[in-house]
Amino acid sequence: NNRTAIRNDDNDIRILVANHSQSSNARMKVRKWLQQVKSMLPLNGKSQKEPEPMETVVLEKTIIKIGSLLALGFGEAGAEIIGQNMKGGDSSALNAMIPGRRVDAIFGFCDIRNFTDATEVLQDQVMVFVNRIAGVVHSCINDYFGSPNKNIGDAFLLAWRLSGHPSGKQQRLADMALVSFIKVIAHINKSPLLAEYRNHPKLVKRLPNYRVRMGFGLHSGWAIEGAIGSEFKIDASYLSPNVNMAARLEAVTKQFGCLILLSESLHKLMSEEVAHECRLIDHVKMVGTKGAFKLYTIDLDDLALEVDRSIAATVQTSKAAQYKQRLDRQKKRNERWSDTFKMHGLFQEDLDIQTMRNKFTVEFNCRFNMAYLNYEAGEWRVAKDMLEATRFLLATEDGPSAALLRYMRQYDWEAPPSWPSYRVLAEK
Repeated sequence: NNRTAIRNDDNDIRILVANHSQSSNARMKVRKWLQQVKSMLPLNGKSQKEPEPMETVVLEKTIIKIGSLLALGFGEAGAEIIGQNMKGGDSSALNAMIPGRRVDAIFGFCDIRNFTDATEVLQDQVMVFVNRIAGVVHSCINDYFGSPNKNIGDAFLLAWRLSGHPSGKQQRLADMALVSFIKVIAHINKSPLLAEYRNHPKLVKRLPNYRVRMGFGLHSGWAIEGAIGSEFKIDASYLSPNVNMAARLEAVTKQFGCLILLSESLHKLMSEEVAHECRLIDHVKMVGTKGAFKLYTIDLDDLALEVDRSIAATVQTSKAAQYKQRLDRQKKRNERWSDTFKMHGLFQEDLDIQTMRNKFTVEFNCRFNMAYLNYEAGEWRVAKDMLEATRFLLATEDGPSAALLRYMRQYDWEAPPSWPSYRVLAEK
């Protein structure tokens, strides 16, 4: 009946708001707003048997959809904008340009490789292409307590808000940020829908052996959260050099031949066990930044994964199945947020992560670490011999080894007399 339908819609909006905003204040404001509007509708005093006017049902469903669109469109960064505007119930005036506020957060930036070529080839189908990738990125980020913030054509800005959380939870969020990007890579390579593009005639002709791939940058720091724009159009987002740093790290993944690069600040925020899984690959200073920082990657062989054809068969289409699926995902999110859940355990238990990391042996890591220490100490000729060994130790070329060799070659394998143990990283 109609009341059952309304209750189901209420559950949907509650789950949607929870998924699109971790802020309890934001959830309370949206719920309070829905309750206030519902209290004005002629529903509460009626008997269960008395039929409800069709206009009332339509109006309530419309209000729920508006709430869904607000949560979906503004995201976590826009929760304050929604809350501030819902306070003034006696006025219909809209004030989207409220002052920003400073928050601490983890920022992730990911970019679709070879997007220009894909756009020219796919033409009007490029939206389907991007949205399929966005579906993977956003769902994985949401599963690990991140919030999609911006969709910028071929790129996505993601955020994990740290403000308001104790140090233990901030550490968990740092671990989750890295794991979520690893899971994005796994799902992209296993997706049957995205695997179709490997056999697209025009794509393969332009880009032989084409497959969907992405680069990822992760950094943590402060930012100003709020509305950006004017009375004609606003975006709820973040402004900070730290946001730009995540994008800059993603841009240099191509130089290092890595899928993921993360900064020293994020590495320090992680748990000791998860941080130990990362590899230190350089010590750099970006143009325009105050100081040098160490650069890390997580070694992954995404080509080792095979397409999982069973995924297409498990896609749920009925509303009841989708609702159950959302509840199951929320249950798993709650388990990951628990203090008893060990994020590092995924590196031993998750088959996708194991498959992508099997290639990288203890011997390889030990040899590279020794080579890096010599590079940082200015012993470049020693480092050269070691890096030439690690470059092809795993059959395919190791990007970080090749990157350090290219840099030292410019100086004929001799560190400058005033070598400060780091280099200024050119971003092109």
